[in-house]
Amino acid sequence: MEKVTKQNIWNFEQNKPSLVVKDICEKYPEVDPDFVYEVLLKRGVFKWLAVRRDLIKLKNVWKDEITELNKTLSFAKSHKVSYKFEKEKGIINTLIKCRQSIRKLCHSSRWRSPDFDRRANLFLNSKEK
Repeated sequence: MEKVTKQNIWNFEQNKPSLVVKDICEKYPEVDPDFVYEVLLKRGVFKWLAVRRDLIKLKNVWKDEITELNKTLSFAKSHKVSYKFEKEKGIINTLIKCRQSIRKLCHSSRWRSPDFDRRANLFLNSKEK
């Protein structure tokens, strides 16, 4: 198994508990895969990988909504419906800001850990050298 570094971190598949189970059980065949799944479930890994996927889906839903609102805005402008124009413009700007924030999270570095996990951060810092 290839060692992970800050330079090659993007070369590995991610975001599936089954990948974690596979890696552990390949290295340690005596470990019961169901035990690893249970630990991942108990520690919230299942949930947060699912939440990450939901955020990606939400980002795409907002993109579609922005596109539709831009069409409405274009119609309102061409038909001189000013109240509609201002309302749609505000909604679009809000959605764009929200989408950008979610997109930033989705595209954040994989070389990171939760700020409150001291041991995980020490591990990452030791691997950077």
